[in-house]
Order: sequence, then structure tokens, then C-alpha cells
Amino acid sequence: MGNRHRPHPPPPAPSGPGPVDLAARVGAFTADLLPGGRYTAPDRAQRRAVADGVLGALDGRTGKAGRALARVGYRITEFTEASTGRRVAEIAAVDDIGDGRGWGRIYLDRSARPTWSVQVPHPASDAHTEALGVELFRAVPGGVLVLAGAHRRAGADGCADVAHRSDTVFAAVVEALTGRGLPGIQVHGFRAASLPGRDAVVSSGAGRPGPAAELTAAGLGGAGLVVCRAWREPGVPLAGTTNVEGRFAAGLGVPWLHVELAYGVRAEPARRAVVAGVLAETVRGWRAG
Repeated sequence: MGNRHRPHPPPPAPSGPGPVDLAARVGAFTADLLPGGRYTAPDRAQRRAVADGVLGALDGRTGKAGRALARVGYRITEFTEASTGRRVAEIAAVDDIGDGRGWGRIYLDRSARPTWSVQVPHPASDAHTEALGVELFRAVPGGVLVLAGAHRRAGADGCADVAHRSDTVFAAVVEALTGRGLPGIQVHGFRAASLPGRDAVVSSGAGRPGPAAELTAAGLGGAGLVVCRAWREPGVPLAGTTNVEGRFAAGLGVPWLHVELAYGVRAEPARRAVVAGVLAETVRGWRAG
């Protein structure tokens, strides 16, 4: 915790042929996301510019995407990811820490056609969910990692809680991806006291549970986790029914999962890797379909 409070310069943008460790890069970005930190709510045009940039990048229209992103101080940078050897595009503010807006980052796997997303709405506050997001992104080609850029209690009146606000860059990007039909997994964390005796809660948010929810719950249970299937326990907390990205996906009939994990599962690398493996099987099922 002590390191999180010592200011440090943002890591330089990747350049040259050298590989980049995505886990380390994301960890450096999220290390200073603190409660009460700065957050500036984007207006409609700013949200649209980032979402248009992401869609342009997905379509391979890098020039057009870059122009849209430049209007709001964002850029596209590509590098080789050290763990996988795959090309990755980073869409991020030119100076994430210095500009203080807290709008987040997006990573696109360039090795395959984009077919799915992993969404991390509460990095730092739901500790280690950002690490899980990276592990899942690495596990299956064709992914898009959408990472919020502020602690959920930054700003005022919950304005930075991107899972429950539709007026955020995070929501705009996820909605753009969902509008293209990309299914998504959104990862969260909870304290043990919130649901004693459980390691995970799996739900489809506001949508009807489908094969992916059943597959994920069964996989986590088979890996030794005590799993709550939210659709079988009406009124259970942490079911994600008010999640704005989940509601949008349900409205379009696009598969979407809300996965809550206890701190002990997220914090232990071996257990986190097991979860990433289970979620990767869910994603492969989507890709095969």
C-alpha cells in the first residue's frame, strides 16, 4: 500500500521493437488510482470520440481512429506483448496521470479478428481485478481489454463508478463493442463479509442466464470455488442487475457475464490463474459459436 501513495512519472509510451509486459504496464497505470482522486466527467462528444476511435481501430482504419482520438488527447500505440508475442494496440490518453481526467485505457489484440471483451470497471478498488483482466486478455486471441481510469470513489457523487454510470468513456466504449455484437465478461471483487462462505458470484446481470453463465459457474465450481449462481438465488447481493453495461447488453441480446470474486481468490496468483483459465474456456465457447 505504501508504494501507491508515492508519486511517480507515467511509464513512457512503448517505442521500438522491444516487447512490453502488459501486466507491468497496467499495474503501473492503476497503482495511483485512489479514493478521492481526480476525475473529470466527459461530455457526450468526448465519449463519442473515444468510442469512435476504438471502433476505427477495430476496423483497421488507424488514421481515422487516430484523428478521432486526437481530438480528446488520446492516441494509439502498438507494441509486442512480452508474454504472448502478439501485437497489441493501446488506446490511452497522451498523459494518463498528468491530465487527471481518469477516463481509462483500451487494449486491442491485433493477432486476430476482435470477437470478445473483458471489462475492468473498478481497478484498484476491486484489487487485482486489473491483473485478472490482463491474464484473461492474454489467454484468448481476439480480445479487447477495457480498463477504467479512476478509483470508483474518485470525483464526487459516484461519478467515477463506471459500472453504474452511462455518462463515462468506459460505458461508451463497452456499448460500442456490444453494439458490434462482441460478448463480454466484466470482473468485480467483493469482501468476504459481503457474502460469507462464497468465493464467487456468477450472473448475467439484467439478462437471462445462458450457456455461458452455466459453463462459467460449473468451471469455477469444478476448480474448487464455492460459487453462487445468482439466477438460482433471487435477491442475492452482487448479482449486477443494475450494471449499466449489462443492461445495455441485455437490451441487444448480446451475451454478457458479471463475475464477482472474493479477495482471497483475486489476491493469490495461483487461484487467479485458475479463474482466468475458466473464463478463457467461456470465451473460447463464444468464439467457436
